[in-house]
Amino acid sequence: MDGLNRQDVEYRISNGLVNNKNVKHSRSIKTIVLSNTITLFNIINVVLFILVLTTGQFVNATFLGVIIINTLISIYQEIKAKKIIDGLTIANSDKVTVVREGKKEQINTWDIVIDDILCLTVGDDICVDAVIVKGNNCEVDESVITGESDAITKKVGDKLISGTVITSGEVYAKVISINEDTYASNLVKEAATIKENTSYLKKSINSILKVVTVLIVPTAVLLFISQYFYNKNSYSEAILGAVAGVNGMIPEGLMLLTSIALTVGVIKMAKKKVIIQKLNGIELLACVDVLCLDKTGTITDGTMEVVDVLKLNEKYDVNKIVGNMLDKDINATDKALSKYFNKNSDYEVIKRVPFSSARKYSAVSFKEGDYGLGALEYLTDKKIEDYPELVKYTNKGYRILTLTKGKLEVNKIVDSKVIAFIIIKDNVRKNAKETLEYFKSQDVSLKIISGDNPLTVSNIVKYLDFDGYDKYISGKDLPEDYDKLKSIVNEYMIFGRVTPEQKKMIVKALKEDKTVGMIGDGVNDILALKESDCGIALANGVSAARNVAEVVLTDADFGILPDIVNEGRRVVNNIERVSSMYLIKTIYSFILSILSIILAHEYPFYPVQLSLIGAFCVGIPSFFLALEPNYTKVKKGFIVKVFRNALPAGLCVFMNIFFIIMISNIFKVDFDSLRFVVVGATGYLNLYLLYKICSPLTLIRKILLVACSISFVLSMILFREFLLLSIPSVWGIILMILLILADNYLVWLFTLIYDFIVKLFGGKK
Repeated sequence: MDGLNRQDVEYRISNGLVNNKNVKHSRSIKTIVLSNTITLFNIINVVLFILVLTTGQFVNATFLGVIIINTLISIYQEIKAKKIIDGLTIANSDKVTVVREGKKEQINTWDIVIDDILCLTVGDDICVDAVIVKGNNCEVDESVITGESDAITKKVGDKLISGTVITSGEVYAKVISINEDTYASNLVKEAATIKENTSYLKKSINSILKVVTVLIVPTAVLLFISQYFYNKNSYSEAILGAVAGVNGMIPEGLMLLTSIALTVGVIKMAKKKVIIQKLNGIELLACVDVLCLDKTGTITDGTMEVVDVLKLNEKYDVNKIVGNMLDKDINATDKALSKYFNKNSDYEVIKRVPFSSARKYSAVSFKEGDYGLGALEYLTDKKIEDYPELVKYTNKGYRILTLTKGKLEVNKIVDSKVIAFIIIKDNVRKNAKETLEYFKSQDVSLKIISGDNPLTVSNIVKYLDFDGYDKYISGKDLPEDYDKLKSIVNEYMIFGRVTPEQKKMIVKALKEDKTVGMIGDGVNDILALKESDCGIALANGVSAARNVAEVVLTDADFGILPDIVNEGRRVVNNIERVSSMYLIKTIYSFILSILSIILAHEYPFYPVQLSLIGAFCVGIPSFFLALEPNYTKVKKGFIVKVFRNALPAGLCVFMNIFFIIMISNIFKVDFDSLRFVVVGATGYLNLYLLYKICSPLTLIRKILLVACSISFVLSMILFREFLLLSIPSVWGIILMILLILADNYLVWLFTLIYDFIVKLFGGKK
């Protein structure tokens, strides 16, 4: 039991017998660079760039400069976030206790070597294969391997499998396998993988990008064939038209903006010592409709103290019994009991059954008798309400532990009789009331799912003046049938005396029609954290809980949650708001490509002209708008809301250009002489959409709108030749003014029609 010495450890490290082969805190810089550089749309843009070069029209290749800048910004932001998160993650990385040279010490999990002696307690993840060499009454959750949620009892000589979790007891185990050599390594890796929550924002954007991706190549080919073979345009004109059509369809700025907004949010949270373990974790929290939390460690600060002991039978020495029952100070309850009762070993222990969140009590068999300590309802068939002397304590929200004498059979105590109640005060966090009120004001429902007595939890919430404190139910009263559970979960705010499996099923039932967040820090929270849409773990909790969560609060401060939610809302709301600015170009570029193919007409834009519109009417303003404060609650319907702005404006661009093409053909006017009108009217519609998005106008937004408008107009005038625009005639100017005036009414009309269709068919995506 002395473990390895320094020479043993160094020998194993030098021979590669160390558990660090697959250590990866975040993506490497090489991976970040490659993943941001080699993308489908970047490859398409490079191909378009090469095609433009074959025409000799280098001025129309300026769009690649924007792509390069976008890529560099994205790489810079992600590397910056990586460095901050890596520093925070390493500082808060999982530690494991090992015995070396006869002493216990904590090391990082990746420093474990073969033959190390691990000291494992409640909540520890087993990250390697090991064999128990000392300790009994250890229970392990092997659901990741077997799929069964029941804890498995382990004894000396039994194997502990990587990927499982200690749920009760304490053991010493010798490491026998590491890295890929661990038992069922691939199976565990697959089964233990944290769920990949793709939030509605990413799903919505990805669904749009999939459609665009499918349409790009056939549209480009048909556009070139139409212009080169049917319209008899030159090779250069046909290529430039096809490139402009395809380039306009790609909303590359939207992807960049989404990535930057999420990354900036992650960096902001990291500075507040919050680890966003998945980029979409911050967004998921912003969409939460229901927030489930355990009482201990969230509403309360996790510290406890014994305030009173009520003896029901004076012939028993409660102090001595409890003092002899105490073993290890594993959690806050153990520490509070150890401080009040003198831990001793006067009685000879025959058998010890450690506390588990499923059993809700611990038990010890002495020569003098068998005793249980834990939840009254699980030790006996009585309830707290059956004891009037406890009312004054439950009204204050105090926890009540029950000491019983009974008979220990296997791992269960039977025929229990109550001999004493131990009253424990759970200290409420100073900012708990303020935090709960915040979520109430944001229309986020709260569900407190606790292992404590529901009446105790109710009185703590009552003390915080929170509505719904009287809507509680005990785990024993919850229906086992899932369909029945679904029908009642929304009726209660407090669920007490629930098992880990019940916590999971409550979260699952709530998820049926809501986005659910779960805060937890203990072994009993792991299943619910994994089941929830967004798991939030406290850093001072067990490592297994942290490993399955999307968000980790390294300061374990429940009060930081409003900041995280607000940051997520800022990201989602702003991305939702500016997405329509990018999609308007995608919409009219695709429709105009189809029009050009059908009419065998030259494409109405050159790539350089689309770059101008994209820069001053979309890219620059959207960058500023995406970083603005915006803390309103996120509501579903991303695609419906985005297209409500983008589609009417995109259709107006199409109608404008179709009308101009008709005038060109009817009056035999060279279309090149009307390109100034085409670009001007299209730029106006983009700026009009920007005006709608900026409403209500603040001083900053007014400055942004005016600056972008002036910059766009001046660029058309001062760089007219560079933009391949002819000097407009008087009739051209009049035509552009008439189109602009008509567009105001057309956008309004198309929006009304869009709203009617959405209402008719029900837009929920």
